[in-house]
Amino acid sequence: MRVLIAPDSFTGTLTSSQAAETIAQGWAQAAPWDELDIAAISDGGPGFLDAIAMDAGIELLPIFVKSLTQQLIPTAIGLTKVDQRTAYIESATIIGSALVAIFPKTPEKYSSFGIGEAILAAKEQGAKKVIVGLGGTGLVDGGAGMLAALGARPAELLTQGGLALSDLTFVDLEPVISAVAGMEFQIATDVLVPLLGERGAAIGFGAQKGADRETQIQLEKSLQHFSFVLGKRSDGKDPALILGAGAAGGLGFGLLHLNAKVQSGFSFVDAALGLTDRIAQADLVITGEGAFDWQSMHGKAIAQVAKTALQLGKPVVVLAGRVEVGRREWSAQGIVGAYAAAHDGEIPEDPQMSLSSLATRVARTYSPNPWQT
Repeated sequence: MRVLIAPDSFTGTLTSSQAAETIAQGWAQAAPWDELDIAAISDGGPGFLDAIAMDAGIELLPIFVKSLTQQLIPTAIGLTKVDQRTAYIESATIIGSALVAIFPKTPEKYSSFGIGEAILAAKEQGAKKVIVGLGGTGLVDGGAGMLAALGARPAELLTQGGLALSDLTFVDLEPVISAVAGMEFQIATDVLVPLLGERGAAIGFGAQKGADRETQIQLEKSLQHFSFVLGKRSDGKDPALILGAGAAGGLGFGLLHLNAKVQSGFSFVDAALGLTDRIAQADLVITGEGAFDWQSMHGKAIAQVAKTALQLGKPVVVLAGRVEVGRREWSAQGIVGAYAAAHDGEIPEDPQMSLSSLATRVARTYSPNPWQT
């Protein structure tokens, strides 16, 4: 049997590449006769750049930028080898939640300044198109820090995190417009939510970044004020209402003020990895992520894999740290099984061992010994 193993990252514990290798090792323990095809995927969040770099036409350029806590860190951007006119940036490698080891986390104080620095680095290389993968970030600042790095004023307020945005009386974007003149931006994400509201950057995603309920409400008010001060774009559209604005702590909102277009993050990865063809060739598809929840079912990588597999008539099994959606929800998307590595809801002491053991158990169910059939 040909098995495609294509998980997303297990946030905070395993990258998508580590998860894929771990599942493959566990599966092989129970079903060494199966042919395993391994692919690390992303929906624009963690692992986006690694997946894009699998395309032979993309090279990685090491750079240094400021992290969400304003510490200088090494990272990389992707560039097309032929002309370096298209650049790829992964927000999770610069302002990712995993980059903050201290607890409690304070997402309301962190800044997206480093994203703007990465854009300027791409510009220095001659890039005319910049594709930014959104997801897995640890802040909620509406992209204010990124805009400050590109020249927006007043920088002293725009770089202090989401709560400081409530003190703004004006925002001057003219220096930003000059800095990125002639450049085109695309947002690579499958988290299609607006900036504000129950599904937005602060209320919908603040808790997973470390913000308590009171802080979420304060951030919501700050983002609302920020949106009011910035106003609509020159084309009359309100970026706060565009789906994708709330992705990555509102970084999508900031990019939309640069007239960015929203595109499926998974589509970029699919093209780079030839994933649709590999799903078509598989007998069984294994995917997964840290928490298989309602967000997973609404456009994230697992949902995209399941959708493609369903269209091709291929069964999908999900292996996750936690499973928080019921059989009715996941079976409607063509998923035939969903299994959790942690039954008590806690992160296992050895996440790799737990995931590998889970893969071994699941393999015994879905891949019986060919000599016994």
